[in-house]
Amino acid sequence: MSTPTTTILRPEDYGPALNGDSTASFERMFADADRRLRKDDGGGVPVSTVTIALSGSYRVSGTVMPPVAGRAQGLTIRGNGKRTTEIVQTSAKPLLINRDRWMGVRWHDLSFRSTSPGATYLDSYSTSTQGVQDWNWVNCVWRGSWLRGVGLDGDIKSNLNSEMVFDRCAVTGSFEDAFFHSGLSPQFDQQDQFLNFAFRDCKMEIAYGDILRYDKGGSINVTGGSWILKQARPDGSPSRMFYLPPGTHHNSVQSLVVTGVRMEPRDKANLVIESHWKGMVQFIGCMDDAWAHQAYAAADDYAPHQYFNPSGVRYQGCQVTGRHRVTQTEPPSRQSIVYDQCARTVASRRTKAAFLDLQGAYAKQVRIVHRDDRDGII
Repeated sequence: MSTPTTTILRPEDYGPALNGDSTASFERMFADADRRLRKDDGGGVPVSTVTIALSGSYRVSGTVMPPVAGRAQGLTIRGNGKRTTEIVQTSAKPLLINRDRWMGVRWHDLSFRSTSPGATYLDSYSTSTQGVQDWNWVNCVWRGSWLRGVGLDGDIKSNLNSEMVFDRCAVTGSFEDAFFHSGLSPQFDQQDQFLNFAFRDCKMEIAYGDILRYDKGGSINVTGGSWILKQARPDGSPSRMFYLPPGTHHNSVQSLVVTGVRMEPRDKANLVIESHWKGMVQFIGCMDDAWAHQAYAAADDYAPHQYFNPSGVRYQGCQVTGRHRVTQTEPPSRQSIVYDQCARTVASRRTKAAFLDLQGAYAKQVRIVHRDDRDGII
C-alpha cells in the first residue's frame, strides 16, 4: 500500500514573475502537480498529493491551468482571504481550462479579477470519459470585467459536468454573458447531465449580465445571501438573476429552488427570473421588494418574474413587487402556479387577476392558486 504524502506548492518556487506576469510560474507549478499524482488504493482515478498555497497578488496573461489528458482528483488551492490573495487575468483567455481532467477540486479564500471583458474564469469541458465534476469554492470573490465566470460545455457524448458548490462567495463586476453558464452547446441533448449546483449564502452584486444561465437544465439550489443586479446591459436588454432558456432537455433535470434570498433588480429592465422550463421552480421565503419605492414598481409593464409555458411554479412566504407575467402559447396539461402566504408591496397590490400579467392564447387555462396571502389581495 502506498504511503500518502502532501506537498505544498507555491508559484514563487517556479521562477519569478517576468515583467510582472506570473503565467509561466503557474504553468510550471500545475505541471508539477500533475507529475506528483499517486494511485488511489480504493479506486482507479489518480489522486493529488499537493496543496497549492497562494499569497499576495498575481498578474497573469494566459491560462494558468491548461488542459491535460487523463483524469485526476483531489486538488486543493488555498489563499489567505478575499482580496488578500488575488489572481488578475489581463487577457481574454480562460484563466482555467478543465477538459475531462480534474475532479474533487477545492478553492479557498481567493479573489479572481479580470481586466479583459473577453476573459472566462473556468472553461469546463466534458466528454464521455466523465472527468469533470465536484468543484467547490469557499469564501472566494470574482471582480472586474468578464465574458463569463464558469462556462460548462461538451460534445454530443458529454456525460458529466456537475456537482459544483459555491459557499459564502461574492461576485461583483460585469459579465457580457453570465457568471455561470451551463450548456454552451445546447444542440447536444446529452448535456442534461450538467446538474447539481448549489449556491450557499453568496453575495451576488454585479453591474450587468446574467448571474445564472442554464441552457441544459439542472438541479439548482440557492440558499441565503443577497443578490443584486445594478443595471441593464449596455444595449438596454435585461440582466437576469435566473435565466432558464428553452431547449431540448428532460423535465427530470429542471429544478430550481431558491430559499431565503434577498433580491434587488435595480433597473426596470432587469429580471429576477425568465424561465422557459417544464420542470419545477420554487421561491421560498424570498423578497424582491427593496426597490419597491421606485416609481416604475407600480407600472403595469414592470414584470420582474416571467414564465413561458411553465409546468410547476411555487412561491411560499415571499414578499414580491411588480407583476408576474405568464405567457402560455400551448395548451396546458398538468401544471399549476401557487402563491402560499405571500405578500405584495403597496405598489403591487392589485387584485389577483391584475397582479398576474397573463399573455398567450391559452393563458387563462393555467391553474393559478392563492393560499392565505398576507396582503388581503382579492
